[in-house]
Amino acid sequence: MFFPLLLKVFIGISYIYLEEESRLPKISTFENIIDKMTSTDEEEALINTNNSVENVLERPQSRLWRLFHGTHYMIGGLTFVSGSCMYFPSVYNTYSSAFSIGGWLFTIGSFFFLLADLQEWWYYRVGCCFDRKYLDIFEQQNSLAFRHDSTTLQGRYERAEVGINFFVSACGSALYLAGSILFIPFFDQELVLGEWFFIIGSTFIYVSQAWKVYRSGCSPTPDRRFSFANYLNDLPALGVDGFAGIGGVFYFFGTIVFLPSISQAVAAAVLFVCGGTCFTLSGFFLQYRHHCVPHN
Repeated sequence: MFFPLLLKVFIGISYIYLEEESRLPKISTFENIIDKMTSTDEEEALINTNNSVENVLERPQSRLWRLFHGTHYMIGGLTFVSGSCMYFPSVYNTYSSAFSIGGWLFTIGSFFFLLADLQEWWYYRVGCCFDRKYLDIFEQQNSLAFRHDSTTLQGRYERAEVGINFFVSACGSALYLAGSILFIPFFDQELVLGEWFFIIGSTFIYVSQAWKVYRSGCSPTPDRRFSFANYLNDLPALGVDGFAGIGGVFYFFGTIVFLPSISQAVAAAVLFVCGGTCFTLSGFFLQYRHHCVPHN
C-alpha cells in the first residue's frame, strides 16, 4: 500500500518540476518572459496589469505547485505530532506497537517534508546550480541587487544564497528521514545513530529557518538593510519559517534528553509534541499563504 502511494507522489512531483521548468524564462523580452512564467489562466492578467514580476525567483507558483507543496508539508507536520505522542511512557507501556507506529509516522512525515523541501529548493535553485541557461536573464533582472561580480567568491555567494538556504532545509529533512527509519524497532540496534541524525537534522532545520527569517527582514537592495518593518510585507511567511525553526529547536533538545545516557522519556515526549505542534502550525500558515493570500 505504501509503495504505490510513493510512486504516485513521485509521478506528481515530477510533473510539477517539469511544469516549473517550463515557467522559467528562456528569452529576453519581458512580455515573453511573463508568457513563459505563467499558466494560461493567469497569463492575460499578468501581462496587462503586473510589471513587478521581474525576477525568476519570484515567478508565479501554479495552483498545482502550491497544492502539492502545501499538502506534503501538512502531512509532515501532522504525522510528526502524531508520532511524537507514541513516545510517552504511558502510551508505549500500554501498547506494544507504539514505538513501531511512532517510527513509521516519523518516517512518513520526514519523507513528505523532504519532498516539500526539494520541490521548494528546485524552485529557488536559479543562481545556485542547474541553471546555466537562465544565468543571463537572472543577471539582467538582478543587476542592481548584487554588489560583487559573479566571478568573485562573494558574488557567487550573493547569487546562490537563496538556493543554499533552501538546500540546507532539504538536508535537514533528509537527516530526519534517515533518523526516522532508525527509530523503527527493526533497527533498534541503531537507535542511538538515528537519534544523532535527528539532532543534527534539527540543527540544520533551525539554522535554515532562522536564516530565512533573517532574509525576510532584509530589504531587497544592495545594502540588504535589516528592519523589523520588512516582516509586515509577508507575515504568513514569518509564521511558516518561525514556527518551523522553533519546531527544530524542540526536536533538538527533545532528542538529546531521549538519548540512553540521559533517558528522560516524559520530557523528551513533551518536547517532541511541542516540536510537532510547531511544525503543524507552520503548515497552517503555509496553507494560508498558498491558498488565502492573493497570487499573481
